Amino acid sequence: MAAEVYPYEEGRYAKDTFFIFSDWHQFITAQDGWTSLVVDDGSSASVGDAVGGRLSIVTGGTDNNEADVRTTAELFLVADNKPLQFECRSQYTEANNDDANILHGFMSALAANSLVDDGAGVRTTGNYFVFFKVDGETTWRVRSRNGTETETNDTGITAGGASFQKFKIEIDNEGAGTNVQVKFFIDDVQCKDATTFLPIVHTIAVTGSTEMNAGHYAKAGAGNSETLVVDYSYAGQKR
Repeated sequence: MAAEVYPYEEGRYAKDTFFIFSDWHQFITAQDGWTSLVVDDGSSASVGDAVGGRLSIVTGGTDNNEADVRTTAELFLVADNKPLQFECRSQYTEANNDDANILHGFMSALAANSLVDDGAGVRTTGNYFVFFKVDGETTWRVRSRNGTETETNDTGITAGGASFQKFKIEIDNEGAGTNVQVKFFIDDVQCKDATTFLPIVHTIAVTGSTEMNAGHYAKAGAGNSETLVVDYSYAGQKR
């Protein structure tokens, strides 16, 4: 990816880029590089009839039920001059007011309780770069974490609804070695902080990084099942 991060259209054909991509025309867990967490009653991850293919991640209707779809292995690592990009297009409609918990992006050991029960937010361990929305809130937040270093912003952008949204995370250091810069985009517009209105750019140390999955996660915030629909998923990194 040289000094820039390829968009997924180019990244799929660039010889110096490792990537995983799915248009979700089919899904069988632990095949084609993707695995699901569907252990709670009523939780599921499946592809149904939809033009172009769509993945549905369903939590089941018990408070704190959860489900995810993630890369089977942790394939991505923040490193010097090895930029990363995550991109997806997704949609969900709240089953009840503001109860849903949703997450997209890169995370080490993406699994159960990646979003903590009862709207407590993203877990406080590991390495991650994510969009998320929690029970009790209605806007997208972004967070980057490496070790104990964490940066979080509220984008002020409404989460959920009938329309699909496109999410993109770019992580790059252009060979600087010490830190990476992390930028977040929704519908191809760089996210701004809801309070300062400044573009969100996280600066996170490279040292101590660990491998990460790419994926999508949902958790119910009350006794209503939540369904996260993903149109496509892409994650790529310079080799």
